[in-house]
Amino acid sequence: MTAPARRTPDGRPDLSGVWIRALGRGASVPNLAAGVSVALTPAAERIVSTRKANLGTDMPSGLCLPHGLTKALSVPVPFKIVQTPALTLILHEEFNNYRQIFTRDHAVPDATRTWFGHSVGRWEDDTFVVQTEGFIDDMWIDVVGHPATKALKITERIRRIDFGHLESQITIDDPGAYVAPWTFVLRFDLLPDAELIEDVCASERDAVHMVGK
Repeated sequence: MTAPARRTPDGRPDLSGVWIRALGRGASVPNLAAGVSVALTPAAERIVSTRKANLGTDMPSGLCLPHGLTKALSVPVPFKIVQTPALTLILHEEFNNYRQIFTRDHAVPDATRTWFGHSVGRWEDDTFVVQTEGFIDDMWIDVVGHPATKALKITERIRRIDFGHLESQITIDDPGAYVAPWTFVLRFDLLPDAELIEDVCASERDAVHMVGK
């Protein structure tokens, strides 16, 4: 797992593979803002306080809705990266969600807003830099319920450290919810002998049983 990372025919690091969030045995999914200086706007502070008090009963994924970009990466569920010169795909096992990262000239649609936004990537030496915008309003950043608005822009700096380990430095820039941009790091382990399985949320019956204020 600590062997050198594979490279593509054009010399780029090959990010392809099935990956999972590296949390350690028995660890819970943490608050992505833990240990990071995060200054929320007053409106965002009220949203986070309400979601904590309600124990996250209105979390989108609890209603069969997608996690959204950062939350999908933060949960310890496998995802697959498929890398080509013009397009990199991220296939999430949970909810069968997918994401496209365009690495050729590609205009950002003006009116299209989605859970995973619109991503364009470029290489800076061995780091894959991905900039994403065009999100729906009020996507959850993490399980704690840090909010986002339609002004959200996310920058990821993705590195394959070696054969078995991937790291992504993620910057949240959303003046609608935060006074200043903030950054955290996620690390992932390769699952070399694994493949994704189908995960369908077709008949949501959990919400009525959830507790909270």
